[in-house]
Amino acid sequence: MIKVLIAEDDLFGREQVKSVLQKSFPQIEIVAEAVNGTEAVSLIHYHKPDLVFLDIEMPHKTGFEVLESVNEPDFEVVFITAFDHYALRAIKFSALDYLLKPLNREEFIKAVEKFIEKQKFNYDKKSLIKNFIQNIKTGTTENFKLAVNTTGKTYFLDPDSIIRCEADGNYTRIYVTGSAAIFTARTLKEFDELLQSQGFIRVHRTHLVNKKHIRSLGNDNHVQLHDNSSLEVSRRKLAEVRMLLGLANN
Repeated sequence: MIKVLIAEDDLFGREQVKSVLQKSFPQIEIVAEAVNGTEAVSLIHYHKPDLVFLDIEMPHKTGFEVLESVNEPDFEVVFITAFDHYALRAIKFSALDYLLKPLNREEFIKAVEKFIEKQKFNYDKKSLIKNFIQNIKTGTTENFKLAVNTTGKTYFLDPDSIIRCEADGNYTRIYVTGSAAIFTARTLKEFDELLQSQGFIRVHRTHLVNKKHIRSLGNDNHVQLHDNSSLEVSRRKLAEVRMLLGLANN
């Protein structure tokens, strides 16, 4: 059985989570419910759940403070929150999941199914949560570390160290300075949405490039990168790429 703990101060919210879990996931056991952050910490230590649904705004301790207060947090977390752009970016960068209020049943079920699928792989839950805490405390998205899960390891990357990302079906290869390529089960679209604000440019349907690693844009419409790779810029993307490189009028 998968042990689940629900930390949510709103009674209707807790009942909604319980109802979907009980109707859709017979392999899940709800071991406890917490109505505030202090209680959540105590119940997590006692029950050692596999998955915690964690409201961000709770009495006594926020969801973030709950995670900081748990010794060796060896569980998966799905945040429940109203929209908060900074917090959501920190969650996404940390390869964690979230649900927006009011809860949508289909999105909720997808989040649980995603959690169940992830259990097939060996990934470092403790380090994911520690990286998230560090991200949320930095005060700026520019200093976020990007968590990348692979089948055997979890990487925490400084976006500046990423040269480019290349689509491989529903997977992505990430090329990093001084390291072998990292192969991960996340789509290029996900990395595009995360890294655009960090200076990354989608030069092609299959290529996302860190602007800081572009040496030049040739007359053949290929970008030359610092790792000596050469990537075609699609005709559809050429005007946008030239503009982002400051070449629009050249």
